[in-house]
Amino acid sequence: MQLSDGVVFAFRVLLAAGALALAFCAGVNIGRVEFEPEMRTVIGPTVECRLVESHTVQYVERPVAVVRDTGSIRSEPAELRHFENLEELRQWMAVAAESTATVYFQPPGGEVDCDDYALALQSRALADGFIVSFEIIGRDEYNSLFSGRLPPGQDFHAINLAIIGNDAFYIESQTGEIAFALCLD
Repeated sequence: MQLSDGVVFAFRVLLAAGALALAFCAGVNIGRVEFEPEMRTVIGPTVECRLVESHTVQYVERPVAVVRDTGSIRSEPAELRHFENLEELRQWMAVAAESTATVYFQPPGGEVDCDDYALALQSRALADGFIVSFEIIGRDEYNSLFSGRLPPGQDFHAINLAIIGNDAFYIESQTGEIAFALCLD
């Protein structure tokens, strides 16, 4: 069966009209060579979303604040000073005793003794900006200055020393007792 020329022509017109209608519905502009995406300005942060794999979505929030690590540490020297008077030393000792809990963990057979307490008090003083030294005194001098007594067989003891004006004061770091040591002038 042969179709007439009129039927073939009508079929072609319908086919062309269908193709145009389909192109129009699909949003294609015939006669334009390039496609220009719609541009819009969005104020504020936006979220972009893209498909990475099937069932995996990656969200990227924009704008992102950039923090850079320069790798350098700025060191500021501490302002160290001696105590102005005995009352300031006593107040500092009271605050240090209230706000400090020192727990020593030593290996089996290790011993925590006077030098550990004296070094801890010296470190605390330096952290607070005060000059306090580490001292070793003999048994007789210790027993004459402090209310406590060193046990027999302990010939030396570690304590701290603070200078106030022209006077030096010993500090028993384990009890907080302060004793006048000597006048420097």
